[in-house]
Amino acid sequence: MSQNGHPHPERVKFIYNAQFPAATAVVLNYLLNNPHFTGRQGRQQGMDAMMAFYRPLAEEFHSELSVSEIQDMARHCVERLAKQIDDLCDRYHIANPVISYSVAPTPLSSTARLETILEELVVAVRGGGVTSPKSPAPAQMDIEQGVAMDGDELGDLGDILNN
Repeated sequence: MSQNGHPHPERVKFIYNAQFPAATAVVLNYLLNNPHFTGRQGRQQGMDAMMAFYRPLAEEFHSELSVSEIQDMARHCVERLAKQIDDLCDRYHIANPVISYSVAPTPLSSTARLETILEELVVAVRGGGVTSPKSPAPAQMDIEQGVAMDGDELGDLGDILNN
């Protein structure tokens, strides 16, 4: 437990190393080195995208909000994600799959998979890194090669995990 009695640390540090040609490295490079915005803005945009998907799940796991508050948050996040989907579909002239998803219910296996991903994310954040058979963690992390983010760049995620 932390000093304030909460079961999580006061601050969460998120460092991720990615190497080309991995898709993660391509995305991080785009966010950090895009000429249309600063690296700080790129990190914030990356966090915003992650928050739009994981925030309701994280809040449910955190268990300090009511069901209706989490539902309102989830509704807001779905709206943000739908806008991102619309923007991608418009930019790349592809059909919007959200319309077909709204007709057919989401299978339970997808929900279970999301919960598993969330649990892995929480373990990684609390434990300081992700370890899996496919990508063993390096013995040492070189912060100069990673993306270091402080609480300011975490936005709402920092608030969730710091409260």
